[in-house]
Amino acid sequence: LLGPAGMIRLERGVIRHERHVHMGPADAAYYGVKDGDRLNLRVDGDCPTVLESLLVRLAPAAKLEVHLDTDEGNACHLNRATGLELFQ
Repeated sequence: LLGPAGMIRLERGVIRHERHVHMGPADAAYYGVKDGDRLNLRVDGDCPTVLESLLVRLAPAAKLEVHLDTDEGNACHLNRATGLELFQ
C-alpha cells in the first residue's frame, strides 16, 4: 500500500477500513455530532440489522455517505433494504 505517508508491505494479513459516515456541517448539525463521534445505522428489510459505532468524518464539502465493508453490506442484504436510518 502506497500513500502520502509512505509505503507498507504486508507479507501476510489484510487491511480493512473502519465503517464510517462522511458528512458536511449541515448534516453534522442535524445529527448533533462532530468529527470523530459515532453513529449507528439501522437497515430495514428482509434482514433487519443495526450496525453500531460508525465513525463520523466531517468535511466542509462532504455529502452524506456511509462506507461499509462489502461483507457487511452483503450480510444485511443492503441491496434489498427498504429503509436506512442513522441515529445516536
